[in-house]
Amino acid sequence: MSLAARLLNVFAIPGEVFEVVRASRVSVANWLVPALLSAAVGVLSVLVVVSQPALQEKLREQLDQQAKVMQQQVKDGKLKKTEADRAMALGRALTQPATLRALGGTAAAVFGFGRVFWWALVLWVLARAFLKAHVDYLKALEVAGLGLMISVLGGVVTLLLMLNLPKLFATTDLTLAVSGFDPSRKSYLLLGAANLFSLWLVGVLAVGLARLARVPFMRAAWLVFAAWLVQESFLVLVGGLLGQFAL
Repeated sequence: MSLAARLLNVFAIPGEVFEVVRASRVSVANWLVPALLSAAVGVLSVLVVVSQPALQEKLREQLDQQAKVMQQQVKDGKLKKTEADRAMALGRALTQPATLRALGGTAAAVFGFGRVFWWALVLWVLARAFLKAHVDYLKALEVAGLGLMISVLGGVVTLLLMLNLPKLFATTDLTLAVSGFDPSRKSYLLLGAANLFSLWLVGVLAVGLARLARVPFMRAAWLVFAAWLVQESFLVLVGGLLGQFAL
């Protein structure tokens, strides 16, 4: 099975793809190409979001609110004027489109690569610790890379939604059905976790783990789903805390 066939067939017949991966030599392309595609889609998504006038307007409003708060703190003697000026200058610099593109693009690229290694580690730990199967990390890396082609497709769909829908952050989760974005509300973040492509990814990775460890699918599926649930719960918790801090 060629690389192109593996990248495409993972959407329809992941079991056969992962069986080929298990029985073949280690191939760097199996994880490197999906990682590059994931990074590229992430960078494009950042560029699209940053280029939207609605984002710039929202950032200006937040800076204005912050300036008013600092001015009041200066009047109350809680903050020095020089410190307030430096903070506002830093805020304006960080919210410039060029800065947002550079920082956001770099973060998206790192995330695109990092999640491949992260999911490979999760699969490797699940196989070794819970399934008692001798699975090589590099094989888990190949499975994670090919499986994350699901997320690449999800990123492309999200990118198309952002280009065609009048929403600042249009995604493929349940937040698409609600208006207004409030990062301090955990309920909103929970809706964001209910992503069709994320659940699809869990299923595909479960197939990969089952083939590598040579165990029934359901035995692997429960473990992968539990790991994903713990991950999403942690992200919702951190996201809620960061949202409250930002506000």
